Amino acid sequence: MYDAIVVGGGLAGLSAAIEAANRGLGVLLICKSSAGRSGNTLVSGAALSVMNAGAGDSNSLLEEDILSSGCGMSDPDICRVFSKESASALCELKESGVAFKEPGGIPMVKQPPGHSVPRMFPSEYRKFPYKNRGLALTLPLVKRAEKLGVAVRNDTAALRVLTRGNSVCGLLAWNGRSGEVLHFRTGIVILAAGGGAGLYSRNNNTADVSCDSFGLAYEAGAVLRDMEMVQFYPSMMYEPVRIPISNPLFGEGAVLRNALGEEFLCRYSPMGNHATRDLMARAVKQEIDEGRGNPGYVYVDCSGIPGNVLEMRYGELSAILARYGLNPEKDLLPVAPSAHFYLGGVDIDRTCATSVEGLLACGEAAGGLHGANRLAGIALAEAAVFGKIAGRTASTLFKKHQPPASPAEPDVVLPGSPGVPLAELTEKLREMLWDCASLVRSGASLEKAEREIGEISRELEGGGRGNAEDPPRYFALRSMVLTARMLVKCSLLRKETRGAFCREEHPESSGRFAGSFIVQKTEAGAMAVRFRPNWS
Repeated sequence: MYDAIVVGGGLAGLSAAIEAANRGLGVLLICKSSAGRSGNTLVSGAALSVMNAGAGDSNSLLEEDILSSGCGMSDPDICRVFSKESASALCELKESGVAFKEPGGIPMVKQPPGHSVPRMFPSEYRKFPYKNRGLALTLPLVKRAEKLGVAVRNDTAALRVLTRGNSVCGLLAWNGRSGEVLHFRTGIVILAAGGGAGLYSRNNNTADVSCDSFGLAYEAGAVLRDMEMVQFYPSMMYEPVRIPISNPLFGEGAVLRNALGEEFLCRYSPMGNHATRDLMARAVKQEIDEGRGNPGYVYVDCSGIPGNVLEMRYGELSAILARYGLNPEKDLLPVAPSAHFYLGGVDIDRTCATSVEGLLACGEAAGGLHGANRLAGIALAEAAVFGKIAGRTASTLFKKHQPPASPAEPDVVLPGSPGVPLAELTEKLREMLWDCASLVRSGASLEKAEREIGEISRELEGGGRGNAEDPPRYFALRSMVLTARMLVKCSLLRKETRGAFCREEHPESSGRFAGSFIVQKTEAGAMAVRFRPNWS
């Protein structure tokens, strides 16, 4: 038995585990890959955007920027908590051994589009591979967690949160090394297993991020919110190397150009190349769709950035590109949109509590902070801030309640009859969602998606080949299918365009939809969706 179990080994999960252990709890952290070496923190830009008083920033200005970006869908209370605690999160990471770039002893700080002042602080990741620079954040935290006595189980996938009434009483997991089901008794589970942009065939997430937190929360009876909201990264390079072309470059003077050489973003936003990611991504898609790509890409032009700035601030990116014969000072860099971040998630309050007693969520697993769009660098700061808050809340809950008795022998039902291979079903789902429910959606495309999700769900439950031998992949795909259903149902109901969400036949925002669609499993097992206005 453990006082608290954390699901997920990235920045959010490690931050939660450290805080809970620091407060005296016996903590188990499980990760279906390897803690500190997996999940989206690994492939992130390894930079945090936090309140930067030295640049004339303030808690209220940061809060205002986040609320403006969220287009009326962010939770004001959660934004306020984040803005107040973000600066201290950076200090605490430093205390845990995370280094940040400080050339000449002066902290490096960047100002990506959408931020009113420079407030993005990149970590010192140069000793790590550029594609895995998030290790600069996670590896020091793994060491600290282990020093505090956190029990870490790698290769262990969460299968189901056990509940009695509306309270957590345990967790079922799969030990990938021994091939057995593990039953843990606990009254507190913290979901920190990331989001679900891997639903799409074109994504820049790690392969192990597969909507696990969403599926676990939904099946436990928790409320989820904003599940139609997904952010698409506007400038993903797919060839000659698969790598995101850093969004802060546009704050330094980079511009997007189409195949005709036109600097086109001013046609889509008065902010031009300083537009937020949602506007950028749709503009890139439209240029490509209307034949002004080459043929499937537009270009990032960095020639307007002084060479010394590229060398000092983006030297690692330049070195990677040089291996493939590209020089960002003079070469155009081919890019296209990619699914990047799940804006919606498990509905939480300011303490990371969900609608299920003892079930907490933090990081990309949780919704509420970003609303309809996310600013660069906020995701990692969110993981650190709300990971700590989740650990703090776990301590409070443990002092108040003892976990209810869990079922003596909880069962895991896995279909085992021959059918379509799980990998084939997964790719079928991803390709369909990219075609029908990605950057721009329509009623017709969403209805088609709904039908195809139903077919995939029936094939899965009918016994995808290998299910019995591969429970983690089966449960991952099941969570993906559940999330796809939520995404499409909410998308059909939101008849407007707002932030990262775009309905082709409803190009304007409507006051009728200034709020969130929330989703919950009913006692009868149906998926119920209702609208909750945002009265802020």
